[in-house]
Amino acid sequence: MNKLIILICMILIPLHINAISINEIRNNPSQFKLVYSDETREAYVDNSAISVTRYNPPYYAINATIYSVWYDRNIIVETNQTSFYNYERSIEKLSHKYKDVDEIVKEVSNDTGVRWKANTFVFYDFNGNMLSSKPLSHQFDNSIAGKAILFSPSYQVAMYIFYKSYHMYFNYPR
Repeated sequence: MNKLIILICMILIPLHINAISINEIRNNPSQFKLVYSDETREAYVDNSAISVTRYNPPYYAINATIYSVWYDRNIIVETNQTSFYNYERSIEKLSHKYKDVDEIVKEVSNDTGVRWKANTFVFYDFNGNMLSSKPLSHQFDNSIAGKAILFSPSYQVAMYIFYKSYHMYFNYPR
């Protein structure tokens, strides 16, 4: 019986430790960086959870934990996300290839050089109570993934974590 109680405690303690509330996010700006905001949501990057998983220029991959606050749904979504970069598609590299600004804008609008993949989702209410958790498939074809559209939340996250990892911009912020 004691072993069962210890096992249950070992399972529940990590869930409680990883819980996040809206107050914790707001009260720790050095740990949680606001990178995107619109009328219904905000996206924060956990600065303590950024890690480079691939460094092979011009290709890079960086993993990070993102907290999306959805005010219209009253939830916080914790996402473990990997951003993939092709530096040959950066504005700096494209400006050497294309001299006309309109051509550069067209190229970047078509492909920013950044892709993303969500690895896990954990849902919390604003008080930090976990609502559900969903591990995602690790096969790229079946996971939630895509191109990072210019100035989208996934793009803004990718720009920030690239800068934090390498102290240089993939593309300059808007």
